[in-house]
Amino acid sequence: MTVDDRGSVLVAHVTGELDTYTVSDARRVFDELRATAGSEVVIDLREVTFLDSSGLGALIGLYHRVSDAGGHLRLVCAGVTLRLMELMNLGQVLDISTELGEASPNDGAALA
Repeated sequence: MTVDDRGSVLVAHVTGELDTYTVSDARRVFDELRATAGSEVVIDLREVTFLDSSGLGALIGLYHRVSDAGGHLRLVCAGVTLRLMELMNLGQVLDISTELGEASPNDGAALA
């Protein structure tokens, strides 16, 4: 996982598997992402090849932490992660897009 600090926008690029074996590393990185009022945290999941319930739990935890701080969380999904978000109807709760440069929030429009 790499993090790109673009001022008021933090972008974390996740690759490989986000599962019970790797989630502790992901949580450590997520915990280091600073979220403040008006900031945006973007998690790029387009290169994730597998996502299980523990990985999803880490993302939901990050969503709550960022929201509680007054920030905004956006997930960028494709392939496996996009299909999972669609199946679970998470676009109704989370801001999900398919492109890194999309404006946010998109109110789940990427899943329509």
